[in-house]
Amino acid sequence: MSLIRRRKLTKRQTRQIQENQNKDFDDGTLATGVIISHFGKQLDVQITALPQIMATATDDDANNHASNPADNPAKTSAIGIGQIWRCHARTNLPMLATGDTVKFSLDTTTGLGRIEQLMARKQLITRPDRYHKVKPVAANVDILAIIFAPLPKPAVNLIDRYLLIARLNGIVPLLVLNKSDLLDTHPEAVQIVQEYQALGQKYDFEVITTSSIKQSGLDTLSAHIADKLSIFAGQSGVGKSSLINALLPDAEQSTNVISANSQLGQHTTTTSRLLAYDPCHLDKGGIIDTPGIREYGIWHLSADDILAGFDELHDLQGQCQFRDCNHHQNAKGCAFWAAADRGEVLPRRIESLITLIDEAKNGQSAVKPSAK
Repeated sequence: MSLIRRRKLTKRQTRQIQENQNKDFDDGTLATGVIISHFGKQLDVQITALPQIMATATDDDANNHASNPADNPAKTSAIGIGQIWRCHARTNLPMLATGDTVKFSLDTTTGLGRIEQLMARKQLITRPDRYHKVKPVAANVDILAIIFAPLPKPAVNLIDRYLLIARLNGIVPLLVLNKSDLLDTHPEAVQIVQEYQALGQKYDFEVITTSSIKQSGLDTLSAHIADKLSIFAGQSGVGKSSLINALLPDAEQSTNVISANSQLGQHTTTTSRLLAYDPCHLDKGGIIDTPGIREYGIWHLSADDILAGFDELHDLQGQCQFRDCNHHQNAKGCAFWAAADRGEVLPRRIESLITLIDEAKNGQSAVKPSAK
């Protein structure tokens, strides 16, 4: 019996298949929405535009923004803007992320939907998983709010990692020192804030202070993220969920206290969620709270990629005596350490750079579990 060989596709055939997968086949029956939660193979999608054949939906339908049709089969015939539908995705779509805009079909009998098409992304944050496959974290994000606090002790390497994420993905970084009411008893945190403020003034990012306990700085934070889609990232215990609850009281994010023994926080977020400022108008922005940003692996990045995330060190690129300089402190003719000796750059920023480059080369995270 002869073996049947699998026919090798030509480049033209491969391209045609890809074009067919990306083709807009909306016949007027698909709704448009934004993914607001991700549960593995299932996703929650909030309707932002009705199917064309249902454009005459009543105002009462449009006000059902908080209901999930699957929870009340009697209302599945009333499809309105703002409704949240539990969906599966068509198998040949790329991996989807919270924040993606999609078109999806609606089954009013079961109250379930199927995502048929992914709309163009403004940008996408990705990270490698434990198998070194790149996975999406969040899409169409405008601001990465990097939250830190006097307690637990700021992990500056983690802050630098998040600044790297922002720079590489074209996202505006915003450093937020929360629990500012503790600054009087933690002078080392004051120095860290001042150092990043100096860096931000030169490289165009803001550093602000807040306190969810004293309700201070919240108006400033709100003004920075208004009408934008933001991700809150930082160590456990720095008050991310408390800040979200203060900004969005209806979010009801669970919070955890600092461990008295370890002085470290405990994680509370387990699923990526988009918390909208206005549930009926996702274009007014919101906050994505996601566990996928806690430990951002950089195994897929080159040394040049990582250096690009350190603005002041990137400015010194090519000035070392030797082209293969490893930038360690004892490296002969290293321009980075010469600048540190002149007080122009911070030694700990060079150390962060070296740590991240070594991590990428070794293919494993250098972030301690307590600092995720």
